Amino acid sequence: MAEAVREAVDENDGKRDLAVAVDGSWQKRGFSSKNGLVTVTSVDTGKVIDVEVFSKHCICPNKTKHLQNCKRNFEGYSGKMEVAGALSIFQRSQSLYNVRYTKYLGDGDSKAFTSIVENKVYDDHCSVEKLECIGHVMKRMGTRLRRLKTKMRGQKLSDGKPLCGRNRLTEAEIDRLQAYYGLAIRRNLSSVKDMQQAIWAIFLHKLSTDEKPQHGFCPSDSDTWCKFKKAELLGETYHHKNSLPVDVVEAMRPVFRDLANPELLKKCLHGGTQNPNESVNNVIWSRVPKKTFVQLEVLSLGTYNAVSSFNMGNVSKLEILRKMCIEPGDYTVQAIECLDKQRLLRAKYYCLQKTKEVRKEKRLKRKKEDDELLKNADDLEYGGGMF
Repeated sequence: MAEAVREAVDENDGKRDLAVAVDGSWQKRGFSSKNGLVTVTSVDTGKVIDVEVFSKHCICPNKTKHLQNCKRNFEGYSGKMEVAGALSIFQRSQSLYNVRYTKYLGDGDSKAFTSIVENKVYDDHCSVEKLECIGHVMKRMGTRLRRLKTKMRGQKLSDGKPLCGRNRLTEAEIDRLQAYYGLAIRRNLSSVKDMQQAIWAIFLHKLSTDEKPQHGFCPSDSDTWCKFKKAELLGETYHHKNSLPVDVVEAMRPVFRDLANPELLKKCLHGGTQNPNESVNNVIWSRVPKKTFVQLEVLSLGTYNAVSSFNMGNVSKLEILRKMCIEPGDYTVQAIECLDKQRLLRAKYYCLQKTKEVRKEKRLKRKKEDDELLKNADDLEYGGGMF
């Protein structure tokens, strides 16, 4: 992790004020877990630069008078582990690495950032700036539209039809709008104004008809995603096919207005996500399976083993063996290097644009099939809190 900090400083042109992504993870869902951890990764390099492991499991016979070798290192509500871990990591950043974490990228699911600001972990001249994870901001579009569908269930719009249904606000349409919203942010990281324009371009594009086209905000360059603009450049006639009814689009206007707020978009200009944190959490829980309860020592060992492999690859195991005065053999070195090569090849394949498009098409196809099956169903047989 110290090496990862040095890389982050070099990537930041030698400046020791770093931007970090913070995320908590628990061994058991529902915030009733006895074990949890907090990971901090560099926004610039994606590597783990610090981690905090917690366990509130205690085997002392007398719970009011703990033994000296008690393994518990946390008391209280499990959800507070992320707050305590983030605060502890920020407080020790200067003494441990001689760096300051001046930009905090989070998903907004805990009070960790508020706690860091209130405790003034650095001097009064250094404030910590809040950044938003683009992936989680993008998901807000889908969440808000699904909440809108639930709220307006059973209600009729001014055209006498419900909000959802065939050629209206379906699950597949929500997924598309969510993806378009994410692209509007990612493709305009240089300007909040450009982000806003791109988001409202989605809204007006869906509102457009042959009688009333509204493509003023759509990009007009040669590689534009707007088929109307493309036809206009080629001197062809375009007929709108994928527009939503006016009443459906107008019902979504408050959602677009909230998610095009400049204060929100300003926190997305960095272009970073919490994906590295999610990835390292996955590596940790693959070494310490969630179905098997462990105590603090085993959880810590699994966490540090995962972090070393995540940051440096499987070759980190060779360094660990050498630190233990065990010189690895030739076959061991070859096998470890082969594992790293295979992992990199798989990662490159999954990152190909063509591979991403295939995954996206499959996901949309499944959504369409579910919408069709739901439409043809006589009555619903499953739904949260319906029966």
